[in-house]
Amino acid sequence: MKTLLVLLTVAVAFAAKRFDGEQVLRIVPEQETHLKELSRLERAEERLDFWKGPTRLTRPVDVRVPKDILKDIKTMLDKMGMQYTVMVQDVQQSINAERSRVRAAGFGFDQYNSYNDILAQLQTFATSYPSLASVVDIGTSYEGRPMKAIKIGSARERSNKPAIFLEGQIHAREWVVSATLLYNIKFLLESYNSVSEITTLLNRVDFYFLPITNPDGYEFSRNSDRMWRKTRILYGSSWWGGYCYGADPNRNWDAGFGGPGTSTDPCSDTYHGPSAFSEPETLALKNWLQANGNNIKAYLAVHAYSQMWMTPYGYTNSKPAHYNEQNRLAAEVVDAIQSVNGLSFEHGTIADVIYLAAGSSCDWTYDALGIKYSYAIELRDTGNYGFLLPENQILPSANEFYAGLLVVARQVNSEYN
Repeated sequence: MKTLLVLLTVAVAFAAKRFDGEQVLRIVPEQETHLKELSRLERAEERLDFWKGPTRLTRPVDVRVPKDILKDIKTMLDKMGMQYTVMVQDVQQSINAERSRVRAAGFGFDQYNSYNDILAQLQTFATSYPSLASVVDIGTSYEGRPMKAIKIGSARERSNKPAIFLEGQIHAREWVVSATLLYNIKFLLESYNSVSEITTLLNRVDFYFLPITNPDGYEFSRNSDRMWRKTRILYGSSWWGGYCYGADPNRNWDAGFGGPGTSTDPCSDTYHGPSAFSEPETLALKNWLQANGNNIKAYLAVHAYSQMWMTPYGYTNSKPAHYNEQNRLAAEVVDAIQSVNGLSFEHGTIADVIYLAAGSSCDWTYDALGIKYSYAIELRDTGNYGFLLPENQILPSANEFYAGLLVVARQVNSEYN
């Protein structure tokens, strides 16, 4: 066991970009003119970072505002009669709080870990539980990082079993996602042969966990820009002379590609890329799923934040053919989640619950692979911290997600065995 403790200083970790004096505002549009103006700002003002974009009347919009335009934005909101509250008083201070505690060197379940430490922990799981866990190669990222998943399950009863695939952190800045999934791997492995239900489930269902789907973006968010969302391919330059990197990997799948909720601007956080599967990360995962996904009966695309458990579709307002079954199971999931820590999750289609968003993995796995129980999930919270969830909330997030995951596993077991 490593005993060395190190103090990670935010000044070093985030030297490339700081967010001093920036705030996250929650704006509630109450008129159509409010929605139109917020939509215009989202398209035209690249300095604004919309954590939750404008979708419909009374649905909150969360936006990170740089210090140098904060006064102007607040004045504009006041003049238009748009109500707002300050959700994050100082983004840099929240980053400092997120990362400024004493922590163990190497991997820790209750901390946000480097990509290399996460890969090492996957191997530790496989080494410690050789009859239950094995590391799976998914592909390679644009910058050459290996994309690793872990398969959890026992071959005691059978080898050709139905499976659940969990896709984690396709958006780089959603750090609580990988931390939550790593804890869930731990819960399953440690419960085998000690919790009868988990033993039965692992004998009859396999679980594939891909904790981080966008490793290049994640490492960039750790070392250079905490708010980074996309992949890291250079796609162009901006009007102010900077460079535009990356595509939104959850707008890059061939499911209504280029449709609503996406952008053709390489500088936009929702840039869909030059073509479907243009990103090595989405292409690698797509290829792996097509080659190995015959037994996958549930696909969970895990994001943060907003507390939602959503069915297809995101690229259209139409309901999928299996919507009633999907939504029934989602309702059971959110009830189980609420029983843990009292948090409420919304459920319904992506388009109905959050917004129209084309090119998502969840829609593609349903349409292209026929995985009925395909879901897009948003973990805690609802905006008090947003993407900057403190590390002391990792375990509560993991516990409530685990309750939901077991609901899905029970359904897969009962329906496909």
